[in-house]
Formats: sequence, structure tokens, C-alpha cells
Amino acid sequence: MRPAGAVAALAVLGASSLLGCAAIHSRQPVPGTAEGEWARVRVAATRRTTLYDGLVHRATATATHLGAAEREARARRLAEWLDWTPQELEQRLAQERTGAEQEDQFVLSFYASDWHVNDLDSPSSVWRVALHVAGAEVLPTKVEAIDADPNVRGLYPFVGDFDVVYLVHFPRTPAPADGGPYLLRISCALGKLDLDYAAKVEPDTVKRPAPGPTAP
Repeated sequence: MRPAGAVAALAVLGASSLLGCAAIHSRQPVPGTAEGEWARVRVAATRRTTLYDGLVHRATATATHLGAAEREARARRLAEWLDWTPQELEQRLAQERTGAEQEDQFVLSFYASDWHVNDLDSPSSVWRVALHVAGAEVLPTKVEAIDADPNVRGLYPFVGDFDVVYLVHFPRTPAPADGGPYLLRISCALGKLDLDYAAKVEPDTVKRPAPGPTAP
């Protein structure tokens, strides 16, 4: 026979467990990261490439071009996840439309096996980032590292644990806005990573996070 006090304690624990279970929520966002309009336009606007020196993996770059359609779909997805009011959504959409008219942006998730050179936002970076459009080269007006917080990782599920995420700003050019071919190139003495927007995207190539460092 259990003492009365022990029985009472078990009853309390049982009730607490039931209450705890009732408070548990799924960690998956609704809609899911692979569902809806945002997921569709994100895949179409995303490219990934890797840089190897023989069998040695040097770098991986994954970029999503943020044009007007992508910006609007992203804002609507955030509104669903964050429970924005209609007024908050309309304000954000107005900001995104104005921004899309002024510049081209890329969210760039970058992994370098040598973390010392994952410094695309540094004025003295070993890497050169450029947009190649219609035979011309366009340099970014700004490259800034952004926090890979849960919202960023939800919006861009290809971000790996060892990636640094950058927002790359370019002057607005006709080709990305008009759907013409263009290429985002990241280059240094190690080699070139070309994110080719003239090529057809393969959806499976932008789902897997970039590999992390290998064991010595």
C-alpha cells in the first residue's frame, strides 16, 4: 500500500502532466516552410553552387533574389506566421513595393571552410561579389550580415548551421526585374561561385543545408 501522501503527490503530478501536454504546440510553422506561394516563388528565385579544390570543399553559396513578387509573397508569409493585422500587412507591402522599385536584393547564405574568409560584408573581404547582366557588371551598393534568427531560417530553410547570411543590395537593373538572364558571381583566389539565373532551377538542390566542417 502506498502512503496517502504519495498517492496525493502522484495525483498532482498526473494532473500537471495533463496540463503540460495540453500546452504543447507543434514546432512546425503553419503554413509550413515548403508550402504556399512564398515557398513556390522562393524556390524559383533561389540558386545554389559549391566550390571545390580537387576533393576539398572550399565554399557553398545559396542565394534568393528578392524582386517585387518575392518581396510580396514573403511579407504575406510573415503576416501569417506573426499574426499581423491587415494594417500592418498593408504597411509592409507598401514598403516592399517601394524597395523593389529602388534596388535588387539577394539573401545570400554563405559557407566557407575557412571561417576567417566568410567576410563578404567586410570592405577588405577576399571575395568580390558582382551581378552580371547583359554583358555588364554591377557591383553591390551594400553587403550586410544579418542575424539568422528563427524567422530567417523559416523563410530560407536552406540556411545551414555554419552559414553566414548576408543581404546584398544592388542598384536596380532591368534583367532581374524583367525576368531576363543574369548571374550572381562571388570570386577570389580560391575560385568562382556562379549563381546562374539563366539556368533552370532544380528544387532539390536548394533544400539541403550547406555542409559543415569535416572532422580532421
